[in-house]
Order: sequence, then structure tokens, then C-alpha cells
Amino acid sequence: MSLKQVKARYTASFLGIFWAVINPLLIMSAISFVFAVIFKIEIKNFALFILAGIYPWLFFSSVLSESAGVILNQQTILRQFNLPREILPLSLSLAGFFNFLGGWLVVYPVFLFFNPHIIYLLPLLILVLALNFIFLCGLSLILSVLNIFFRDLEHMLGTLLMFWFWVTPVFYSIEMVPEKFRWLTNLNPMSAYIAYYCDVLYRGVIPQEATFVRVFLWALVSILTGFLIFIRLEKKILKRI
Repeated sequence: MSLKQVKARYTASFLGIFWAVINPLLIMSAISFVFAVIFKIEIKNFALFILAGIYPWLFFSSVLSESAGVILNQQTILRQFNLPREILPLSLSLAGFFNFLGGWLVVYPVFLFFNPHIIYLLPLLILVLALNFIFLCGLSLILSVLNIFFRDLEHMLGTLLMFWFWVTPVFYSIEMVPEKFRWLTNLNPMSAYIAYYCDVLYRGVIPQEATFVRVFLWALVSILTGFLIFIRLEKKILKRI
């Protein structure tokens, strides 16, 4: 199902999976111009700093945007076939992950060109990719089932993701956040993931122990909560769609 979704996404598209790279590069260029040229944020190699955060963010936001309506959009399959219902949001997350990995084939060599020694940190990148995927699987399970009972969630999600984006240190560093608002940054799970990606790809350093713990715990809490909520509510799914 995941491979079918990936193929369907790029059917009749001339550039195909390259859109997984083109979109982040275009957004990176726009943000770099606004904040580096107009607002003159002084961060070395600002475009690379943006790319290290915006690419994981787009993976995150695209999967969540599609997850809310995945069960409602595929309700015919649920009525015709006896299959585990969690397959729908999980296959969607896996399709997004395949797309994400495909883009890394282009994105990672860019970082490698500017900072060759990050090749030694490749195992750490693979680790965060796996944890990032698990984290998203959990959120996908939660959103897909909650949207069946609260249909307004799908309509609110775009605004919520926009707010989430601006409070996530994608185009600014955590150190730039005033101390009195750091608690908000620490409560944001994507802050930990973005910080991890930036350390490994942009700074070329091993992430701090606290960052390791946060990304692992967020993945664990997300997937456990996702399955608990889904299992608790899945018997009512067919009655509500």
C-alpha cells in the first residue's frame, strides 16, 4: 500500500520524486532571502542551517496533513476487506518515509560537500531517521482515529501546523529563544528532532545527551499513545464512518 501511494503521488509528474527535494530547496531559498538578506540574521551558512531543519519539518507536516483523513478517505477498503485498521495510517506514514528517504539521496550529499567529516556521523543520522519515523507513526495513528470522532480536526490541522512551524526552531536556533520562553521550546517535540538534525548535518557534532533522550522518549511516548488510543477507539470506527 505504501509503494502504491508513492507511485500515485508522482503519476504523470515529469520530475517525479525530485519534487521531494525541489520543494524544500524552494522554501529554503525564500526563508534564506527573508531572514538573511532582509532581517540580516547572522548565522553562518544560513541556507544549510535552514535546509537541515526544513526538510525534516516538511516530512513531518506532510504526513500529519494526510493522516487526519486517511481512514475516511479509505473507508471503502475497510468495508470490503477484513484487515487491521491501523494499516491505513501506518502505510501512509511509511509512504511519506519512503519519499523522505528518496530526497535524502540528494540532500545529504549537499551537506557532505560542505562538511565532509559528517560521514562519520551517518549512524547517528540513521538513528534519528528511525526515531522520527516511529514518532510520526504514533501521531498518524492518533490523528487518523480522532478525526473520525472530531471532524473539525482535519480543518484545524493546517492552522495548527502553521503555528507549530513558527514555534519550532527551523529558521532560528534554540539559543536565540529568550530564556523565559525556553520552556515552550522544550515542550515542543519537533524542537528536539530539528536540533538533532542540525547537530549532525549542519554543525557536524554529536548531539547532546539530553537531545538523544528527548528524541527517543518522544518516539516511545508517541507510538505507545498512538496504539493505545487507536485500539481503544477502533471498534467504533465503522459505526462512525
